[in-house]
Amino acid sequence: MQKSGFLLLVIMVLMGFSSIEVNRHVPPEVIETANDNYREFLSFVINDGNPEDWRVGQFVAVNQLEIDNKLNLAIKPLDEWVAPVLNNGVIINAMSVYKPLEGRYEINEYGFSKSFSESLVQLRPDEYFLFNRQFDLELGYTPSKDNIRPFGDTGVRLFDEWGVDEDGISINEFEVLVKQHLKETYPDRFPEKTPVSKLYLLPFILITLIPLAFILLRLRKNKRTEEAG
Repeated sequence: MQKSGFLLLVIMVLMGFSSIEVNRHVPPEVIETANDNYREFLSFVINDGNPEDWRVGQFVAVNQLEIDNKLNLAIKPLDEWVAPVLNNGVIINAMSVYKPLEGRYEINEYGFSKSFSESLVQLRPDEYFLFNRQFDLELGYTPSKDNIRPFGDTGVRLFDEWGVDEDGISINEFEVLVKQHLKETYPDRFPEKTPVSKLYLLPFILITLIPLAFILLRLRKNKRTEEAG
């Protein structure tokens, strides 16, 4: 048991995220853009309700949890900020503001999942919001405590299936578990590395054995010559 635990620790240390860069700052322009435009924007996407009852909560910087097709993980900040949208004080959805490469801040999107919207108000003061849209993962990451915890339905369900503490695990432990989950859930997208074929190894075996055979024959011939002499 101790040996397997040591091997897991070694694997976790050797793997590691390719890069971790996070941001929590919300520029004042984000809040100004939302306050000036959100009612007009929401009137196009919300079919019923009184615009006077709509409010936008506190904005949170989005940090993207990147997972490529080789299961390399990275965390990178986006030029995007999200906030819950409330109707009569109840969270009904979320909206985002982003900054294009060139240009002014703009309201970008409305129509997130309920779990995503509610997770925005669960962040602790020293916690960063991580999001992976592709696999519907919402997480809270606290670098100072090396702690990552789940938000939303998908994340909470995964932590429960893994049998780990929903209050958080280390980022290395999370990496090991999420990679295993993705390989099992999406085997076509993340296939296991196939063992090297024996036929593929045959040329290398022959290259090694042929010179060795010549050496053995030469030694045998020399031995016979010495015995004859």
